Amino acid sequence: MLWLGVSAAAIWLLVLVLPWRSWSTRERIDVPQSVPAVEPGRVGVLVPARNEAATIAQTLESVAGQPGVALLVVVDDQSSDATAVIAARLPGVKVVDGQPAPPGWSGKLWALQQGLDRIDSPLVLLLDADIRLAPGMLAALVDKLEREQLDQVSIMAQLPNISLPEKLLLPAFVFFFKQIYPFAWVNRDDRPFAAAAGGCVLVRRECLLRAGAFSAWKGALIDDCEMALRVRGAGGKIWLGLSHGVQSMRRHPDFESILETVRRTAYTQLGYSPAWLLAASLLMCLAFAVPVLALCAGLVLADGPLLASGAVGWLLMAAAYAPQVRFSGLGLHWALSLPFSAALFLRASWESAWLHHFGRGAGWKGRRYTR
Repeated sequence: MLWLGVSAAAIWLLVLVLPWRSWSTRERIDVPQSVPAVEPGRVGVLVPARNEAATIAQTLESVAGQPGVALLVVVDDQSSDATAVIAARLPGVKVVDGQPAPPGWSGKLWALQQGLDRIDSPLVLLLDADIRLAPGMLAALVDKLEREQLDQVSIMAQLPNISLPEKLLLPAFVFFFKQIYPFAWVNRDDRPFAAAAGGCVLVRRECLLRAGAFSAWKGALIDDCEMALRVRGAGGKIWLGLSHGVQSMRRHPDFESILETVRRTAYTQLGYSPAWLLAASLLMCLAFAVPVLALCAGLVLADGPLLASGAVGWLLMAAAYAPQVRFSGLGLHWALSLPFSAALFLRASWESAWLHHFGRGAGWKGRRYTR
């Protein structure tokens, strides 16, 4: 057991010292103290919405008054609630009655395609219907894109941290995403990483069309990362980061509502490969479970070296997680919770594989997805 404890500690030491710093929160856009100037009519805002009556008004109000907005388009993706009615009440909002998705299209991408056909501004802001922008954030995104001559800027929204499930799982969700797609590498043109956060994406319309628009990846389940890959493949420059000025309003009062999101895409992320699932599971057990087990076994057996290996591994893990915990607005003691978060995410990954092979696929907003 000792060599496993030492190996786990070595993994976390390596994570901390690797130059791309996948644990860091330095790739961010802060809420601007003074709003940068934006050319009037430069940005068209596109919001796909399916059963978002609880948040759609706050989303639209947060963006409608931002400088530079030319048009605000909401595509009602066949909602069964009052989403379209609420959106239509707000001044300056064009509501598109979304049509059923043709074969091969995912629902969100088909909604985005229908909205894009009605926007002709140079820049397009793709915004989820549960995202709220702080005042001046759109100008900050435009400034980032123009100043650094980028073609796409996306923001991983700040997630809520009220309920126990939110505190335990949502900062960990972002942390795990950054381990798969280190932001520092995503933002370099000479690295084979392309990723985006689909809740808030500012993109040049011309580059989006050159990449094939949404029809080129119409069936993708991880559509934001696929979009980033296509934009980069079309010669575009991308950037991905964090911001306190882009906030998700979607609440998660229970664990199931968060884990369902993981089930929808986890096995897709692994290429629908049982071998990759097994390899990822073994690595996660070594990195996250072994430090806790080694510490507990060391205490029970009064084995000092074993206890030390577990304690060092767990503390190094917590040190890697601490910046994301702090960014999420939680106390640093939550950094010690990562092994338990990892266990739940690993369970959801196996459930994702089970649903793919033996079930009806993962569900999302009343739709089933298999590939």
